[in-house]
Amino acid sequence: MHSLLAQVAPETSTSFEIDWPYAPGEWALFVTFLLIAGVGVWLYRKDARYLPRGWPIILAALRVAALAGLAAILLNPHTRTQTTGTRPSEVAILVDTSTSMQQPADDVTPGTVGPTRAERVREVLAQSPLVSELRKSHVVDVFTFDSDLKPQAQRLEQFKEGETANDKPVDWSKVIEPQGNSTRLADSIDKLLAESRSRTLAGVVVLSDGASNAGRDMRPANERARAQGVRMFAVGLGGTKPPINVAIQKVILPTDVQKGDPFEITGLLQGINVGGKSATVELLEKGPNNPQPNVIDTKTVILADGELAESKFELRSSEAGNYEYTLRAKVADVAETREDDNLQSRTVNVFDRPLKTLIVAGGPMREYVFSRNVLNRNRGMSVDVWLQTGEAGISQEANQLLFKFPESREELFAYDILLAYDADWSKISLEQQKWIEEWVSNEGGGMMFIASDVFTPALTVNRDSSGSLDKLLPVVLDQVMPAIGARDRAAVAQPLTFTPEGKSAEFLQIAETAEASAEAWTTFPGVFRCFPTRARKGGATVYLEFSDPLSRGVDGAPVLLAGQRFGQGSVLYLGSPEFWRLRSLSEDYYERLWTKFARKVGEGRSKRGVQRALVILEGREVELGQTVPVRVRAVNSQFQALSSDTIRIEVIDPRGRPLVPAPVLDRDRNRATEYFGNFRVAMPGRYRIELNVPDTNDKATAEIDVLVPQREFASLTQDVVSLKTLVDGTGGGYFTPAEVSKLPALMPSAAEEFIIDQRVRELWDRAWMLYLLVGLLGLEWLLRKLLKLA
Repeated sequence: MHSLLAQVAPETSTSFEIDWPYAPGEWALFVTFLLIAGVGVWLYRKDARYLPRGWPIILAALRVAALAGLAAILLNPHTRTQTTGTRPSEVAILVDTSTSMQQPADDVTPGTVGPTRAERVREVLAQSPLVSELRKSHVVDVFTFDSDLKPQAQRLEQFKEGETANDKPVDWSKVIEPQGNSTRLADSIDKLLAESRSRTLAGVVVLSDGASNAGRDMRPANERARAQGVRMFAVGLGGTKPPINVAIQKVILPTDVQKGDPFEITGLLQGINVGGKSATVELLEKGPNNPQPNVIDTKTVILADGELAESKFELRSSEAGNYEYTLRAKVADVAETREDDNLQSRTVNVFDRPLKTLIVAGGPMREYVFSRNVLNRNRGMSVDVWLQTGEAGISQEANQLLFKFPESREELFAYDILLAYDADWSKISLEQQKWIEEWVSNEGGGMMFIASDVFTPALTVNRDSSGSLDKLLPVVLDQVMPAIGARDRAAVAQPLTFTPEGKSAEFLQIAETAEASAEAWTTFPGVFRCFPTRARKGGATVYLEFSDPLSRGVDGAPVLLAGQRFGQGSVLYLGSPEFWRLRSLSEDYYERLWTKFARKVGEGRSKRGVQRALVILEGREVELGQTVPVRVRAVNSQFQALSSDTIRIEVIDPRGRPLVPAPVLDRDRNRATEYFGNFRVAMPGRYRIELNVPDTNDKATAEIDVLVPQREFASLTQDVVSLKTLVDGTGGGYFTPAEVSKLPALMPSAAEEFIIDQRVRELWDRAWMLYLLVGLLGLEWLLRKLLKLA
């Protein structure tokens, strides 16, 4: 409750009062008393005319005195003792603390660096006479707001002219620090007025840029202020000229890269009021052995107002380690409204650990032979092969030749990738298939399933024996029709049909550029056959379809290439083992394709390998003030769940300080090896999350970048119209910071006196008054008896 509390200065006074007759009946009663008194005097003059001269006067005086006593009771003489207090006049100062207040306070000019809007507010509150002048007539209450009205931040008591304030100096920088990620200006003012409801609220002073980006417009707040008789004053902050700004809106790059592999960094730039100008974009690299970042490449892009411009850099990693890449944009001879959005940094992990690959092939098909050779020659791969039709003594291009599937979870979990070329799944037990599902889901393993017409059809017949495989596949396989083996039905190659997702998929880019890759795929004749599919699973991404119209089924064209995330890992499905035909165009195309296939399915394990702990984040970027959900996976040395129901992580903020207290994560009831929780980010920059691997000295880490919300910078100029609408008709006005000294004179005091307590003492309500009246009437009666009057 943001009520404006009143001060009370008590004062006691006593006064004598009587109740004069006001109503006609009361006047009639008094007239009756006078008539009775007159009649009494006239009767005594008549009855006592034979008595000595003094007795008529005495008797008439007794009668009149008794009537006068009754008349006095009717006038109700009393004393009133009152204790009164004074409720002082109050003024509310409402300060905008949204992040837009970090912007310049004035119009930006070349070669000048002025204060921010928040710094200008601090100058107004601490250095101008505004507060001290207001305190001479009012109590000053300071409130702040951004996405909502905050509790009272400061109360400054009134002091009389000639006195000096003896309270402690206020740290205004701390009170008005910008931190909100949205602005509800009108709603906050309306809430303040609704909750205060004080008759002594003389006015509200709003210090803001007027750039409200959430909630209602100014009219409801203005109407409430006028209805309550509260004067509204707006002190406008920020420049009024159209802003000039260049911002890097987004940086796109991979999180993990194999040493020696090429990768791209793409920056998306947006310009405001710089249309047609060229921006220089620099790429800075800071390697594990570089104390300072170095500019390694520069691009020039032409900006169009409001539109995104792309700046792309192509790199190739040479050494392993963590690299920080920074994009920095600049337009020559332009004074920007803000420059904090001209650069963004991201990290890339370059790893030198080869992806340990297990190949299981039902037979020596051509796709298996050619792709195995490609992967085995790649320095970033360590390939083990189980050719299920092979016998002891055969030779295969591989690091190790196997004759059975791994017989323990630990052996399987040591692999990063499993490539199954039309495998005979009857030679892999149901328990081992369950291991594969767990390895993909919980350990981030990557699997690629290549379908063909020898062993794959068995999966569509006995589905009870392929439950884990059915879960992993992004498609539902259809039963093979008898005609699939007739070669006369596959005499013509069918070109590939790319879906929109396939056209934009980077791992399907087989040439140096996207344009050359698209041309190469257009030239490729295609494949002859594709395994039929009955449905695509929810969450699956289809990249390629088989274009033969005769092969269409209930789900349309058969899926030729599809993928899906499954837990922490990923699965790719390839519906035809005929991509070896791509070698007729170029062996480089084929080599790139299968290398990227392997990298795609192995991206869940590229960085972490077989670590027993993993920090999982929903994204690499969050907005300032948001709550960051964190999920970690941790297992013991046997890859089993830990005994503890909670786990503690350490979060290091951009200043290098840990959050206190450290966040504690709770076990997920549905996944015993995972823990979840969250923490709140209070400053922009890069946060690092660390998790100690149980029973080791190792740490699992992750980083997240906290960005200032862009909606706060959608409008970088002061909204003068909104601020003037707020104060219109309230008796207040709009001022610039230089004019605030005029404001106190326009804020009359609204102080009021009120009765705290009062006591009324009736003076006639005494025993002696009754005795007096009875005595007067009794004495009159006794004298009449003694004087023998009737």
